[in-house]
Amino acid sequence: MSQQFHQAVQAILAMGYYRNEAARSGLSDPGHERAVALELDRAGFTAEIKGHYPALTRSLLKKWARTGQVGPIGSALQAMPEGTYIVQPGGSQAFPDILVRDFGGRFVAVECKSGKSGTCPMWNDRLPSRDAVYILSSGRHDATTVFLGRDIITPKEIQIQEDLLRDLLAVMAQYRARAQAADRYKRGWHFKFRPQNFQGGGQHLSDYFLHQDRGRCEKNVLDFSGL
Repeated sequence: MSQQFHQAVQAILAMGYYRNEAARSGLSDPGHERAVALELDRAGFTAEIKGHYPALTRSLLKKWARTGQVGPIGSALQAMPEGTYIVQPGGSQAFPDILVRDFGGRFVAVECKSGKSGTCPMWNDRLPSRDAVYILSSGRHDATTVFLGRDIITPKEIQIQEDLLRDLLAVMAQYRARAQAADRYKRGWHFKFRPQNFQGGGQHLSDYFLHQDRGRCEKNVLDFSGL
């Protein structure tokens, strides 16, 4: 059991809006990640320094996000005490924003999403990680909600997205070869694209604060945090 993690999640759910760390512009109030870390502190957690764990690499964290396999993370963080956390373990803009080792010994990825006018996360080129806890702060609603990755996207949807990306990369390789053959001036022109994942279709689908499953998603995180 991790009563402290459960307590932190309850306090986080009561938070209003906090800006994304990158958008603070020197304001004195805490940014979103720091506000979440403060609630972990109040619940009895303590911060650890990423530099103490050189085996914890960005590639290892990316693999964890993709597969959910915790074994390699556990090996890299054998010495990390229970009841601690690391902010930005993979560096800025890398998954996760906070890596928690709860008082039961579990490793939990926490992602902090924030938007002044938005009501759903900005995913950019990443899809939700199945076992991560997401904390979404909305300026429009001046409120916070939480959810697990597995509660908002199915494995089948993820597989379809991955198949699409594979096929698009194959088409791009074909056209790149054609462009190289036509490069009479030897200027090395290339075409690249960046995957972008987003949600839309109306607020009944994409507003996490008005969505019919909000209560269920929040309860699932509270249940998960107390396991």
